[in-house]
Amino acid sequence: MEIQSLLKKSNIAQDKIYYNEPMNKHTTFKIGGPADCLIQIDELEDLKEILKIVNENKIKLQIIGNGSNVLVLDKGIRGITLKIQLEKIEIEENGRNVQIIVGAGEKLGKLARSLFAKRNYWIRRISWYTRYDWWSC
Repeated sequence: MEIQSLLKKSNIAQDKIYYNEPMNKHTTFKIGGPADCLIQIDELEDLKEILKIVNENKIKLQIIGNGSNVLVLDKGIRGITLKIQLEKIEIEENGRNVQIIVGAGEKLGKLARSLFAKRNYWIRRISWYTRYDWWSC
């Protein structure tokens, strides 16, 4: 079955789906031919639905993030190309442990600013733990 007809039946918003999309709009180097179908994914449910469609219909799949470190041939990309834009930064602290959860497609600059904003708090904690550990020896 044709990609376009499969995607029209899906629950994915049609304004996130681009056919014959020039990839030079989506890469840092501004080069590359068209993708048969480019879908911008910003919801986890959309990603799950696309993966189901791709697997059931044996459609070629390419996944990109924000387009850095990506070179696309002039002949383009066949099948479906997903541009993942799941933005999420979660910082969970549990005692001495810190877990950072970052969404695929999160911008590195935004992540760096978030971590930089927390640096003073963590530096104070690290120095306190270092002193505490030293005294406990």
